[in-house]
Amino acid sequence: MGQAAAGGYRVGGPLSGRSTWDGRKRPRDRFFRAAYWLGFRVLRTGWFITRPKHQGALVAVWVEDRVLVLRQSYRVHLNLPGGGVGRHESALEAALRELREETGLVLPPEALRVAWVGEALWDFRRDHVTIFEAHLEEMPDLTPDGREVVQARLINPLAVLAGPQAPFVEAYLLQRLAQEAGAPEAGPQEAGLTPPDAPAAA
Repeated sequence: MGQAAAGGYRVGGPLSGRSTWDGRKRPRDRFFRAAYWLGFRVLRTGWFITRPKHQGALVAVWVEDRVLVLRQSYRVHLNLPGGGVGRHESALEAALRELREETGLVLPPEALRVAWVGEALWDFRRDHVTIFEAHLEEMPDLTPDGREVVQARLINPLAVLAGPQAPFVEAYLLQRLAQEAGAPEAGPQEAGLTPPDAPAAA
């Protein structure tokens, strides 16, 4: 499928010189986007009452100094590809599955490495999140479905941080930018988050 290279993982198949991929815009897709928007708000109402625990896995796919982000039909901010970890799968398996489902990008497990782990209160859930990194030489054509994911973009991480963002995505990007600047690595607690082995504040 591909091989590791000095500049990053080399994906087999046709490559794309694009930086933006729009989802399909068929009439029936608007119905699904509306259903996602409404369903997500119903779920958030339930989470507000129950405050459940949740385990998530995200993937930061980099091409040089740009990171792949998604615009979802039910959120106002950009996000990394990813989602919840299923009952019988690992965080790595969930990350690879979500990346494939949301963008059409298929990567082998060895192309990913753990870059950040922590917990945060997000959408009224105590979210334990693992963020993986993948570095590609070039990006192949992506296929957002136009229903859950309406757009995929390769952009500068500063543009992501300029808008509203999930606390764990913000912490990961700030950590990465600090490392590139030569600053000491900041753990999740220094970013205002709770490490997974520490008790949550009352």
